Amino acid sequence: MKKISIFLYFILFLISNTSGQNKTEKLLLGGSGWNKIVIIDKESKQIEWEHPLQEGWECNSVAATPDGNILFSYGKGAKTINRNHQEIWNITVPDGCEMQTARVLSDGNYLLAWTGHPAVIMEVSPKGKILSRTEYETGIGHPHSQFRQLNKNPRGNYLIPLISTSEVREISPDGKLISTLKTEGTPFTTLESVNGNYWIACGDGHALVEVNPDSRQVIRRYSENDIKGVRLFFTAGLCKGSDGSLYICNWQGHSHDANEANSPQLFEINHKGEIVWSLNDNRTFGMISTVSIIN
Repeated sequence: MKKISIFLYFILFLISNTSGQNKTEKLLLGGSGWNKIVIIDKESKQIEWEHPLQEGWECNSVAATPDGNILFSYGKGAKTINRNHQEIWNITVPDGCEMQTARVLSDGNYLLAWTGHPAVIMEVSPKGKILSRTEYETGIGHPHSQFRQLNKNPRGNYLIPLISTSEVREISPDGKLISTLKTEGTPFTTLESVNGNYWIACGDGHALVEVNPDSRQVIRRYSENDIKGVRLFFTAGLCKGSDGSLYICNWQGHSHDANEANSPQLFEINHKGEIVWSLNDNRTFGMISTVSIIN
């Protein structure tokens, strides 16, 4: 009897380990100019779930929430939905403003931000309760030219990449300017890495740079043709990979020759700057400007 029990335990151990190995990463994708947001299986690159967006909605932020829901911005607001497409809450913006940021924070709450005069940054609970509100005047006239994806750094401040002025500004929750970092192109997002440096996606500058925010020194810079296997177009959303890699959205909406270039819409690089995974399928996928890992 004891031998049978040991044998059964061994079989169950093998099954559990095999099933774990068969699990592949899922990615949530969206993009400005695309009429849907989707979940794909990373290994097969097949769409497993999709949610339609209305014509004219500009989705530049998507995030998978810890409780399994989907958070996204859509120009005129931000909302969460469940996998059955049921709306949980919806926060809209005033006329003339654009909701461009909808992200999950490390504490489980959400970060929303819209452009305007002033721009508004909010932290919101998973149930849609507004926890904080920060107003900030960017000094940029046209709301569409202000920013796309904001982030919150470990110091509790907000990183605002400003498109028109090629800057990344760090502001406190009470709206005070902490620092200004001059960069290049039309920065779309700024992601703070584990070593404290900033990864900056430089938009129409066709570049990705790693910068030390204290010394202002550029640690690494990838221009249009520096990464083997990809041509950089509008470098948009960034997302940390589960193993220290970096996902890069290569949005192609401003380049008339993008299809002929046959360059990935989304790719992943390791710490050496080498491509370890890519998605290049313009027939199935629209223009991708935002990505989130589903844990």
